[in-house]
Amino acid sequence: ERTSEDQLPLFKSLLLLFSNVAFWILLFYFAAPSLPGWAIKNWLPTLFADSLNIPMASAGPLSTITIAISSFIGVIVGGILSDRWVQKHIRGRIYTSAIGLGLTIPALLFLGLGQTLPAVVGAAVCFGIGFGIFDANNMPILCQVVPKNLRATAYGFMNMVGVFAGAVITQWLGRFKDEGHFGLGFALLGAAVLLALLLQILFLKPKTLEK
Repeated sequence: ERTSEDQLPLFKSLLLLFSNVAFWILLFYFAAPSLPGWAIKNWLPTLFADSLNIPMASAGPLSTITIAISSFIGVIVGGILSDRWVQKHIRGRIYTSAIGLGLTIPALLFLGLGQTLPAVVGAAVCFGIGFGIFDANNMPILCQVVPKNLRATAYGFMNMVGVFAGAVITQWLGRFKDEGHFGLGFALLGAAVLLALLLQILFLKPKTLEK
């Protein structure tokens, strides 16, 4: 049931949202992993083909199936672990998400620099699981730091920033490919994820299970 307290004017809603420091951290925390997330969606088959010297007809299905299955596993594991951990520690979802981001960092390095089938496919599996864990906890973490009457607006901005990040990284990696440093471009994305991980651990400190 809606109350007058829930019905905020647009300007006041935006003011409350963007005056929340935790939301700014969430924006970066969402945008930084979106860089490799979109890079994987748009460029992974090409990376597989280049790194493993296999035809695109084989690289496409191999990369897509690897990421899809591992991400599904990550979502299930991340959701179950987060739901249990948050019952014991208020930052359980934060820590679970951090584990997921932590898995993606070495995965990006091996994806970018690996030259053998076990290294590249193993890195893709690690990235998929890590990103799935991260993805499963985005909305639950948002619910801990943003009031319920601002969540749809907040999540909309988070998605918008994520899409913008995807547009930037697609063009950026295209330049790396043209210059012959495609794998290095993937590996460098780990730095952005590491920064998001540090900000998340140091500054996201929810006080309740739900704001």
